[in-house]
Amino acid sequence: MNTAGTISGRCGRALLGLALVLGLSACVTVNIYFPAAAAQKLADKVVEQVYQAEARTPAVVAPGSSTTAPTVSAPTRSTVGPLSMLSSPWHLAGYVLNMGFSTVSAQACAAADLNASSPGVVEAKDRLEDFVPQIRPYLQSGAVGFTAAGLVAVHDLNAVPLAQRAQVSALVATNNALLQNLYQQIADANGHPEWEAQIQATFAQAWMNKAPPGRWFQNSAGQWQQK
Repeated sequence: MNTAGTISGRCGRALLGLALVLGLSACVTVNIYFPAAAAQKLADKVVEQVYQAEARTPAVVAPGSSTTAPTVSAPTRSTVGPLSMLSSPWHLAGYVLNMGFSTVSAQACAAADLNASSPGVVEAKDRLEDFVPQIRPYLQSGAVGFTAAGLVAVHDLNAVPLAQRAQVSALVATNNALLQNLYQQIADANGHPEWEAQIQATFAQAWMNKAPPGRWFQNSAGQWQQK
């Protein structure tokens, strides 16, 4: 009986089991973390760009333009190599540990700086920037304001001529569809669709903080306030 070989095999299996537990538990721990500071940094940057676009010459939007979220293909993932090339439990354990800690490192970097450069996010932001000059007069007059949920709503219809009220309602609906698309694309681009509500709440604060004076906002109690 080869005692040394038996002991080596048992140790290898034990190490492999430990590596799997450590690697998987580390990944699960990182996945549930929402990077609030990084989200606020991203929201401030995007909102400032949108407000700058709003202040420029209004863009012409064709009637019936679609606000459907663009389809983005899933990103490809690189691999270190086939598991069949790992010739022993020791090699396999090392591979699992390396992959586990590489995943943790990559996700930690993502938490420090959220991704806003995916095709879906870029297109969603461009659509919003192209559209917002159309709703600018109603934001300036106080007819429309931002809600605590990071969307827009009618604040004072009396500030709108009767003939334009249906148009304002349509502009509000389109603007909200573009906003929700932006929040969804950011969450999806960072691999966490479940973060959408938190991202939306973060943007709600940014819309208020970065807005020009005189704009109207709704607080969490539903009360309108002017900046």
